[in-house]
Amino acid sequence: GFTNLYSFTNGSDGEFPNASLVQGTDGWFYGTASQGADTNVIPSGAGTVFKVNAGGTFSNLYAFTGGNDGGTPEAALAQGADGYFYGTTSVGGTNAAGSIFKISCAGAFTPLYDFTGGNDGASPLAGLVQGSDGNFYGTTPYGGTNGVGDIFQISPAGQFKNLYSFADADDGGLPDAPLVQ
Repeated sequence: GFTNLYSFTNGSDGEFPNASLVQGTDGWFYGTASQGADTNVIPSGAGTVFKVNAGGTFSNLYAFTGGNDGGTPEAALAQGADGYFYGTTSVGGTNAAGSIFKISCAGAFTPLYDFTGGNDGASPLAGLVQGSDGNFYGTTPYGGTNGVGDIFQISPAGQFKNLYSFADADDGGLPDAPLVQ
């Protein structure tokens, strides 16, 4: 049968959890809400990172401001081998083009990379996947050399590398889904 674990209030907990949850090694389920929380900066709020357990106990881990920390996380989180959860925001960051972050199970937030909107891409809508080499991989639907998105690599320490820029030709463009190894 169906059991409702938690109902969002559009308060400090956020609203519009658009992405799937990921179960952490601690048994809790971790996710993002794309709006809500800090409405002092953005009228609808800039989203949250939260966790909830199978019994319905909810904890808001982080509320985005939409500023230098990023905002509007649209994608699921990925738990790295180091235990941190890695994610993307589609807006904000120091260049207002989205960002990559990591967050601990307890809510310690660390910005890792701010997209520029140039050759590195912009506004990621997809989550990250950790490769067997320990690096994370993702896509952006905008920016890149040709302005129609790219595939990138980022280390857990924040070392960023653009791997491929789409040309919107035979290779397509505007990727908005995560990669799979």
